[in-house]
Amino acid sequence: MRGVTKTLSRRVVLSASALALITISPGCAPGSTNTASSGSGLPATVRLLSIRDETGVTAFAGLSAISGAQAAIKEINDSGYLGRTKLVMDRNDAASNAQTAASLAAKGVASKKYAAVLGPILGAESRAVAPIAERAKIPVVFTQSNSDGVLIGEYTFRAAAPFPGYYDVMGDYLRGKNVTRLGVLFDSTTASYVETATKVLPRFEEKFSIQVVASKEVQPTTQDFTASISSIVDNKPDAVAVYLLGTGYSTFMKQLRQTGFNGPVIAANGASNGNLSGAGKDGVGVTWPTAFAASSPEASTQKFLKAFKSSFPDDDPNLYSAEGYDAVWWVARALKKTGDAAPASVRKGLSELAASGFDGAQGRLRFEGNDLRIEPKIVQWDGSREVPVR
Repeated sequence: MRGVTKTLSRRVVLSASALALITISPGCAPGSTNTASSGSGLPATVRLLSIRDETGVTAFAGLSAISGAQAAIKEINDSGYLGRTKLVMDRNDAASNAQTAASLAAKGVASKKYAAVLGPILGAESRAVAPIAERAKIPVVFTQSNSDGVLIGEYTFRAAAPFPGYYDVMGDYLRGKNVTRLGVLFDSTTASYVETATKVLPRFEEKFSIQVVASKEVQPTTQDFTASISSIVDNKPDAVAVYLLGTGYSTFMKQLRQTGFNGPVIAANGASNGNLSGAGKDGVGVTWPTAFAASSPEASTQKFLKAFKSSFPDDDPNLYSAEGYDAVWWVARALKKTGDAAPASVRKGLSELAASGFDGAQGRLRFEGNDLRIEPKIVQWDGSREVPVR
């Protein structure tokens, strides 16, 4: 998003300041343990454990999710939504490492301080955290974590709609551009990218008469894509699909356009958050589906924009911050519904809310079991920001 890349370091400072204001509440020392036991009602402070990437390859998404969560906490606390009860969020950096995420989860649940966990971004991290939460019987609400194996029981929830499930919208988009031949490049370590590249896109031939003519795997550390791009372009695709993490998108687009290929390029939401900024004019036109668009007129989306700007006036919200915001509000609604901060009660409230759905930053949220579903939007990078396509 516009301004996000330039303000990343400032966001960390802002986040620390906001957290200091949020976590100190009357009658509760920051390190105290005061999550309510079952049936005791809501305590003065309810603690949430955030395990998100603040460093590492997906820090761009983790920091944004934290900002969205902080905006929600400030809104909830300032409005008195939970009466005298204040929410507190303790931050832990998973550093894009599954083992680190698992260790932090084990330590957090053992402390018995938390009503719920706000889970990691990467699918590998979330698959490591999920069984720990299930065994401890503490609810964990994941964002992103698009792959299978994340929701494994009644204590695991996802406040992000897995994009492979709604990626067919891009088949319609490409068909509208008369695309019949598609080249693909994807990060082979990200499960949702592998699923999209190897399972979703091959079905485009039957559904949309779009054939995958070349498919190349890369590692997340790859910076020179020229050999893979050359192989893809040699197969004469009409369009290219690319699924990478972070700023790899900028490097890829520069190298792709240097070959003279000028066709459409589709991506995943990893292209968001300003990750195409470094591509300059070569990044213009990259298109992807998303669960969130700031341009949406929906009242709940506009409410989120107002809350986010109140906390971070110099930053633009994105999909990751919208998911972080919705995850916290899901927990807050569960707390209000049950009137009890015990993890088992929070789980019950989360499940009941999933059954009925509610309005959030991403619009009207509906669920299949504990898993979010949305109506996707399509956005495109115009060189400085994401703009709606439809």
